[in-house]
Amino acid sequence: MLCALVGVLVGVLVVLAGAVGPGAGAARASTTAQRAPLVVVGFSGVRWSDVSARATPALASMTSGAIGTVAVRSVFTAACPADGWLGLSAGRRATDFDGTSAQHAGAPCAAVPAPVDGVQTRFAEYRRIADGDTFSAVPGTLGQALADAGTRTLAVNPGAAVALAGTSGAVPAYVDAGTPAEVGGYVQDALETGTQVVVVDAGVVRDPADLPSRETAPATSRAEQVAAVDAVVAAVQRAVADSTGADATTLLAVSLADAGRTAHLQFGAATGPQPGSGSYEGFLGSRSTRQTAIVQTTDLTPTVLALALGTDHGTAGLVGAPVTSTDAGADAAAREEKVRDLDAAAQAVQPLVGPFFTVWGASQIVLYAVATIALRKAWGGPAGRRRILAGLRVLAVVFGAVCASTFLANTIPWWRHGSSTGSHLLAVSGAVALYVAVITALALLGPWRRHALGPLGFVGFVTAAVLAVDCATGSRLITSSLNGLQPVVAGRFYGLGNQQFALFATGSLLFTIAVADRLVRDGRRRAAVVLVAVAGLLATYVDGVLGSDFGGPPAILPAFGFLALVVAGVRLTPRRVAVVLGVTVLALAAISVADWLRPVDDQTHLGRFVQSLLDGGAWQVVERKAAQNLRILYGNWLLSLVLAVAAVFIAFVLARPKVLGVSVLQRAYDRFPVLRPGLGCLLVLLAVGFAVNDSGAAVPAVGAMLAVPLLIACVTRVLEGDPEDVPAVRA
Repeated sequence: MLCALVGVLVGVLVVLAGAVGPGAGAARASTTAQRAPLVVVGFSGVRWSDVSARATPALASMTSGAIGTVAVRSVFTAACPADGWLGLSAGRRATDFDGTSAQHAGAPCAAVPAPVDGVQTRFAEYRRIADGDTFSAVPGTLGQALADAGTRTLAVNPGAAVALAGTSGAVPAYVDAGTPAEVGGYVQDALETGTQVVVVDAGVVRDPADLPSRETAPATSRAEQVAAVDAVVAAVQRAVADSTGADATTLLAVSLADAGRTAHLQFGAATGPQPGSGSYEGFLGSRSTRQTAIVQTTDLTPTVLALALGTDHGTAGLVGAPVTSTDAGADAAAREEKVRDLDAAAQAVQPLVGPFFTVWGASQIVLYAVATIALRKAWGGPAGRRRILAGLRVLAVVFGAVCASTFLANTIPWWRHGSSTGSHLLAVSGAVALYVAVITALALLGPWRRHALGPLGFVGFVTAAVLAVDCATGSRLITSSLNGLQPVVAGRFYGLGNQQFALFATGSLLFTIAVADRLVRDGRRRAAVVLVAVAGLLATYVDGVLGSDFGGPPAILPAFGFLALVVAGVRLTPRRVAVVLGVTVLALAAISVADWLRPVDDQTHLGRFVQSLLDGGAWQVVERKAAQNLRILYGNWLLSLVLAVAAVFIAFVLARPKVLGVSVLQRAYDRFPVLRPGLGCLLVLLAVGFAVNDSGAAVPAVGAMLAVPLLIACVTRVLEGDPEDVPAVRA
């Protein structure tokens, strides 16, 4: 039986690997770009909410091309202007601040110095700071690549000099321009004399109401600063039109940093030829984010290289990807509404995430305490006890339904309701409550209600299905949701992060346990084994391929593999455990290599990790992930408390099923033979997920927030009296 299971597993994985890597053995694809002149106008602190046809006509006119938002997150939460220019220079996250996050919190953003005798004076310091970080940034990467290729460049003003300096800090051509007219004159002269790449520093916008505590407020208002940037952009547009023509030159106008302490999605727009073929129209996008109208600062470096050198340099040690455009022909007003919506949603959800997890975590602990008391005591006689148990079961299912509802709430544009945190809280709470009511009603009123494991399996299925469908359709619900990915954090823009993986994998396993148990009790053990194997492989595909999650498959495969063996009636021995773990490692390696062999445009995190191994950067990735794990574990006392309480709760119900004093768990285990080994596999899933993921401390805590309430609902149903009178079958 074990050999057969392993054979089926390997066979299906080979098929999956083929699906992941149809281009195995093929040469890596490169994109030939039109060698049109390129002008990059960079600035900081400008958002789409600052843009209007009356106040900023030049920026507003960029809607004629492709528009989007820019995630400018750098080493610290909010990016300073120098961070943005260094990100463009290095193609990776970099900063000019030499200190910790705590020291950076109130520190002012330093001004970018102008070059002296053609050399950026702080470049050695920039390199030293970058060497101490874990992002493997090399300031000067962009300028050095252009210089080595013999590309003529011009840097206008100090920030542009940082972007185009070589690794030594030398800037091939630099001018200081004090007025928009001077900027326009320099740009026009450069384009008319054959300069291929012109980078312009158009200025800095700092928000007087949102500055670090030790930063001096600017002399002009935010609106005046934005107008000054717009004047420079207008001058550059005129210079492009008068020299080469707007259709013959690529113009990128991007905000590279934040205006203060609060991180925002920034302004981004492009006109003219784009990498590959065609022109910028519709929305900006890149394969690094896979989100319509969202790109990163680190995408700009490979974009410049692709346009200037005619080659896709997205694989040349850079983490970003060339910025292209999609949805050409979309209405300009609708596009502008979308980019405004993206930052509005990101800002609305940010102050709610922390309180949500605080309330959710604290209420989980209260639920565990209430369940322990309610299951032990018998108040009000038999009738009163039945009412208490029925209420507890409904409450537990409500808690389980919250998980999927936090994502489904984004089908309702709740962030448009009001402008204050309080109004947003009411709006999102109402949206979540609506879906909680629907899921709870279906779980308790559907045909599966007749089975004690029915609600557990149904809510698990809904949770996994919502995440799977969202991954397959662009991660729209996950983005900027209470329990999802935050674009201003810029850790991940698509697929399944740690929290989403925990919920998806836990939901998939709970559903599989419920259905497999029914099959086993009906005497259909072989069908149960097939179900577990197929469910495990499907979950691996969704998480590892659609979800682009490197740390998920190592947890999913052994959990479902052990469950398949137990359902098949095979006793787990050290040798069999070793076989399952070995197959897991081989399967993950096969999928990762197959993904790496695909064209660069189609690769996920799995293939890029293989490339980081080849480039020698894997250790920095592992180091950064481990540091994040420790910071979360030791820095969030509530998460640690929920993690500890949930672990103790699950360990007790597995090892000592009579600990609640009423033998209810033992009765549930006797009645439902797959339940106890299934919970053991859940522990394997969450423990491995904790060990192999960055921020992995959230995996068992979030997984328990779905699993424990549904387990409480199950055992409560057993105490109430399961209407399905099926004889107990021991595994």
